[in-house]
Formats: sequence, C-alpha cells, structure tokens
Amino acid sequence: MKLRVQHEVDRKQWDERVLSLGGTVFHSAAWAEYTSAAYPGASPLFMTMISKDGQTTGVALGFQLRATSRLMRRFSGRLWLDATPVVADRTKLGEFLHFIEKHGRDSGDVELQIGSFASYGGAKALDEMGFQLTSRLEFELDLALSEEELWDALDYKRRKNVRKAERKGVSLRDLDGEEAVNELRRLQAASSRRIVDRGGHDIAYRDDPRLDPVHVLVRQPVTRVVAAEVEGEGVSAGLFTCFGGLVYHTLSGHSKKAFDTQAPTFLLWETIKRYRREGAQRFNFGGCSADAVREDSPEHGVYVYKNAFGAECLECASGLKVIRPHARRFVKILKAVFRH
Repeated sequence: MKLRVQHEVDRKQWDERVLSLGGTVFHSAAWAEYTSAAYPGASPLFMTMISKDGQTTGVALGFQLRATSRLMRRFSGRLWLDATPVVADRTKLGEFLHFIEKHGRDSGDVELQIGSFASYGGAKALDEMGFQLTSRLEFELDLALSEEELWDALDYKRRKNVRKAERKGVSLRDLDGEEAVNELRRLQAASSRRIVDRGGHDIAYRDDPRLDPVHVLVRQPVTRVVAAEVEGEGVSAGLFTCFGGLVYHTLSGHSKKAFDTQAPTFLLWETIKRYRREGAQRFNFGGCSADAVREDSPEHGVYVYKNAFGAECLECASGLKVIRPHARRFVKILKAVFRH
C-alpha cells in the first residue's frame, strides 16, 4: 500500500471515487472548498490509499494549516480531517491512519486531529494508535422506511408539534444565494444567544459577512437551505447537504417565535419526507457530545430533541494526537517567554 496526496484534483473524478467507497459529503470536493473558505490559509489535502496493483482502497480529505509567522510556521503545523477516512476494507483503516500520521509528521505538522462527522466505528483504530478520544453521538433515520413508519417512529410530542405547526400556518420555502446566507446567519445568532444562556458555546458568525464561508456551501449542488415562515416572517432555517444518498443536517437557526409555533419540528419532518421522495437513503440530524445524555449537560435538550425523531443513535469518536511532541514543548516554552 502507498499514500498519494494531492492539493488539487478533478472534482468530478474525486467525488466519483469517494462515492464508490461509500464516502460522505465530508470527503467531497464541495466540502474541501467550503472548509478552505472557513479557515483562510488552510490547504486541502486529497489523500488516496493505493494498493500494489494500483487500485484505490481508501480516500480521505484533510486540511493543513500553518501559522503566518516565519518563526512559528515550522512549530505550529496542524493537520485535521472532519471525517474518518473511508476504506474498502475496514481492517485497513489503521494502516491508512498510519500513512496519514507519517505524512503529517514528515510535513512538519505538530498535531493530527481526526473528526467524526457521519463517521462510525473508527474508535478502535484511533485508540490503538494513541489518539486522545472524544465521544460523540449522531442520530440517523433509515429512509427506506415508509412515510407511515417514519411518522410512527416520531414520539407523541413531536407528532403533536407537527400538527400544531400546521394549525399555526407554518409554511416552507427554499432559499438561495445571499438571502439563504443572511437568513441562516440571522436565525443562527438568535439560537446562539439561547445556547450561551444555557452554558453552551457561541455559534454566531461574527466576521465579515462578505467572506462568510456559507456562501461557498450554498453554491454547491449538494446543498439546500429551507426556511420556515409564519405570516411571511422567517422563524427557522436549516442547511442540508445530500451526497451519496446521505442527507446531513449541517446548520440551522431558530427565533423564539419558531418554538412558539413548532416551526423547527415541522421543517425537519417535511424535509425528511421530501428527501425520501427524491430517493435519499439516510437522514442524519447531526450530533452532540456523548455527555449530552446527562441531564446537567448544556446539550441535553439537543440530545432529547434529536432522539425523539426515532432515529438510530450512533456512537462516533474523534481523535487528537500530538505527532511532534518536541515541537509542541518548544511552542509552550516560547509562549511562556513572550508572556513575561
């Protein structure tokens, strides 16, 4: 086996390769463009594991970021993947991860992070390689079920909420371009204020709106932004990606009025039905930390809400590993010196 790393690829050919191995949007060329916009200075790495006979046996999408300071560049490299590599043979995942770690070390990266968006079953390989693990949960519906079966899988409260939204006159509308970005971010800021009040992280976008990376994602053919409105007022919005039959609820935002009218539940239910009619195979609600199962967690409400849609709760694991510990120690010494 060997590793091939490219900074640029033919988008169509790359996505076909990803699809052939069962990869997700988080391995796609669209995601590479979006993440590069979200982290100025980050370089995408299209990584392919190739067998001795020249066959593609795995693919991964990574990103490499360096400090702008000449002094710090060689001591601050970071390599990360938002999703675990996808492989034709699951027993080869560890080998692929070893290739990636070696590439990062040879390139001067200090740390390697492996994310777990829509990634299941990688914990064992990461643990065996000495990664520090962070457990997550994701919730996924099988869209092979009939609409009646999906409806029955909803808990009683969610079904009541859908009916309430219908009575309140909640309607849905697709958004495009600048309107999609502005509305999504406006409602996301409203959500962020409530999350911060509960002790969670601020998710509001606060940088230059003209440079918002969501502009890049909205332009991608895999993306759809859906808004819920009440009497012409936007109260809820969701950004969904669909790639390889998997729909992923990537971003969302909601005003207080959205919850008064149960617009978020209605938006999700109607979007699930729509993607099912269009032939999607799975619907992923996104995730939360594994600690969200505890009632004292600031994410507990998120866990309860997503779990109530009758989706399968899937265990995921992200991993972080310092691959050049001497460089990490040197950086800590430098920071201590400059602080004094």
